[in-house]
Amino acid sequence: MSLKNISLKQKLRQALEKAAQDYQPLPSFEIERAKIRAHGELATNLAMILARQQSVGENKKNPQTIAQDIISKLNDQNLDWMESISVAGGGFLNFVIKPSAWQEELKTILESGEDFGKSDEGQGKSINIEFVSANPTGPIHIGNARGGPLGDALASLLKTIGYDVTKEYYVNDVGGQIDRLGESILYWIDEKDNPEAPGPAKDSNCYQGEYVKELAQIALRELGEKISDMVSEVEPSSDPSTGSGCPASLIKVLGKFGIKTLLKQIKDDCDLMGITFDSWVNEKEILGSGKTEAILKALIEKNVTKKHEGALWLADASNELLNDRECVLEKSDGRPTYFANDIAYHVEKYKKGYDRLINVWGSNHHGHVPRVKAAVQSLGYDPEKIETVLYQYVRVKRGNDAVKMSKRGGNFVLAREVLDEVGRDAFRFFLLMRAPESHLDFDLELAKSQSQENPVYYVQYAHARLCSIMKKAAQQFKEQGIELKDHEIPDLKSLNLPEELEMIRVLLEYPEEILRAAKKLEPHRISFYILEVAKMFQSYYSKAKTDDRYRVLSGSIDSVKAKLYFCRSIQHTLASGLKLLGITAPTEMHHEES
Repeated sequence: MSLKNISLKQKLRQALEKAAQDYQPLPSFEIERAKIRAHGELATNLAMILARQQSVGENKKNPQTIAQDIISKLNDQNLDWMESISVAGGGFLNFVIKPSAWQEELKTILESGEDFGKSDEGQGKSINIEFVSANPTGPIHIGNARGGPLGDALASLLKTIGYDVTKEYYVNDVGGQIDRLGESILYWIDEKDNPEAPGPAKDSNCYQGEYVKELAQIALRELGEKISDMVSEVEPSSDPSTGSGCPASLIKVLGKFGIKTLLKQIKDDCDLMGITFDSWVNEKEILGSGKTEAILKALIEKNVTKKHEGALWLADASNELLNDRECVLEKSDGRPTYFANDIAYHVEKYKKGYDRLINVWGSNHHGHVPRVKAAVQSLGYDPEKIETVLYQYVRVKRGNDAVKMSKRGGNFVLAREVLDEVGRDAFRFFLLMRAPESHLDFDLELAKSQSQENPVYYVQYAHARLCSIMKKAAQQFKEQGIELKDHEIPDLKSLNLPEELEMIRVLLEYPEEILRAAKKLEPHRISFYILEVAKMFQSYYSKAKTDDRYRVLSGSIDSVKAKLYFCRSIQHTLASGLKLLGITAPTEMHHEES
């Protein structure tokens, strides 16, 4: 672990590593908050792990003996910031740190400024992270929209720990789906003078939903008479007509127009979510450039393909057929599949020299992951470079009732509809509140509410309240003729209330929380963390109503300055965490108390 801001926990780790030098090789061990607060502030399982790794024999030591040995070695180091060390349970080492050490460490937050929480763990290595990549035959719905804030927050976390990150969107603009969209638009063009048209039958080949009807209206408005002119410019299909008796060339024109229009809407929706991409890659370009053809040729030469039922399939290393329809590389009519194009797309990323390739995909892609890895490995690339975050889909609720699919979406709830109702901040926070692999219920009423039950409102309100305290302090000091300097570091020894020391400990865990969230690819950890900090502060603030010791703006000047410094540190950490998640940190909020 390489942090720019070395916390007391890291100092303790270094001391433990030195104390355990006789027990090489030193295994990985944890330092966490003590589960029972009365036992200490921090705890480690080091002695227990060392006991387990010993060989059986006369010199084998039990965890308690090892723990006492480590304590003796720690005492020899004369750690002036350590108050006490004890052994509990089966050999847990518990530590109490001197309050003065925590108070001194608090200074690192504001002294570090924007660098607080940053590290050089990534050492400038490059990462390509592909996310959203919603199929451009329809608008972004709430299901695949979950990958938006997830991928975007992951990119922010990875940048924070020192990686060079490229955010990428892969546009699936090839295949029969384009013609299917064209047919769907054409249906509504044919029905343009029939406002009572029920729409295409559910069992037809057409896409459902009002958005297709809107596409038809846009096509008529923007293309009008040009549609017939454009038809003549398109290469005619070998099939002169579709099942509906319409020219295939017209369907292709409308399909191409629909994809272009929907892709613009998708980009607009991404903007609304607060997401910008560094790169947009089109499947059509991958196929048209001959890259897919070259990949298929290479796989054939590697003897990992097999002809079956007239199609070309991916085979295993012994050239045995992988009897899975999703493993088809080339259809019997000679057209490459999405799978083949996706292999070519991943190979291009390898060729660009990225150190890590992260895909943020819906859980329905779980079978696609091993297939892609198997293919790139056959081509001589390291499959371990590909890391995949699979997220479950989202159920939209209004209180206790599930929200039915929208008329405009057809068979799904549109992301735009949810965004318009709850706003960007709530949208992102709610989609980042759970681990990706967990199912998520999105409660629209809760997301809009201005109450303590709404987590994003709760965190933002805590930040706004802290800003309000700073504003009041500035006014109060001005009236008293006292200069309050932003960069002044007061004497912090008065920050000795149990809640103050506990909150300092939690604030100082922020860099480690970022590192853990980034390494595990779990941005929801930051959501949990800032919610915990907000709850701790709100509890602390509420005690001021009955106990003057918790009042920020009363007492001696030195005490007030120390508490303000403490509050600024909390505010800074909350703002930083919200920014990592792509959420605003308001300085004022409706219903803010005076």
